[in-house]
Amino acid sequence: MREFIRLAVLFSLLGISFVVGGVLMSVMGLATPEINDKQTATLAAGSNALLLMLGFGGASLSYWLLYAREEGIELLRGLGGNFATYSLIALFMGGLFLFLPWLGLDAESFRLPSSLHRWEILLEAQEARIEALMRSLIQYGALPSLIIFMAVAPGIFEELFFRGALQHQLGRIINPHGAVWISAIIFSLIHFQVYGFVPRALLGAVMGYLTLWSGRLWPAIWAHFLNNAYATLVAYLGMHVWNHPEWLESTYKPPMLLALLGALIAGASGYAVYRRLHA
Repeated sequence: MREFIRLAVLFSLLGISFVVGGVLMSVMGLATPEINDKQTATLAAGSNALLLMLGFGGASLSYWLLYAREEGIELLRGLGGNFATYSLIALFMGGLFLFLPWLGLDAESFRLPSSLHRWEILLEAQEARIEALMRSLIQYGALPSLIIFMAVAPGIFEELFFRGALQHQLGRIINPHGAVWISAIIFSLIHFQVYGFVPRALLGAVMGYLTLWSGRLWPAIWAHFLNNAYATLVAYLGMHVWNHPEWLESTYKPPMLLALLGALIAGASGYAVYRRLHA
């Protein structure tokens, strides 16, 4: 029972941290502005990154201070792998980036039950708002700042919460594999994007197992950063260089042959990462 109470406290800390973070940002005048130039795009991306730091980062730090200080320090002590391991993770995430979109859902092949139709409409509207925001950020933002705010910040602060605090606490209640998958599902749900639920949950599981096998958070942080960085770079090049704005759409799928190549790369490099970290 005590561990369930700690889990409830963790989610309470998450809610409190986001509320406090939102209030602080509003008081400081850092609410997300309408994006219409480079300055407002940088401010919007930076505001989102700051909210992630205050929300996920604040909840994680509070949890560790209350219940798991030594475990938190241990998760961040050491890289959990050498240069070759991190290079293989980069190759693995590149392969997944090409393949996973084919596992995504779409409006034609997926519908919630009729009793949940209202929720489906709300989720689709939320997904459309997120996609519009991303399009504006990519259109007006500078690539270096976009990488920092959309890849570095989520990679660190979301991993501190989902694989650091949440997966750790779930591991006190259920077996490690269950903790990996439940935290991955929650990670996907909390993004409120119904069509990307499956790929994002699988990404969460990948980062969960990287943490489980290495005993450290840095491999998962690296993988999370790479996934977001690849997506940001490809979207930016698609809009500004190669005239493929459809690459920004959440339902976009790379060509099948490219996806199959990605699956082969991910399979081979993923197995090599497994051998290195699980030996």
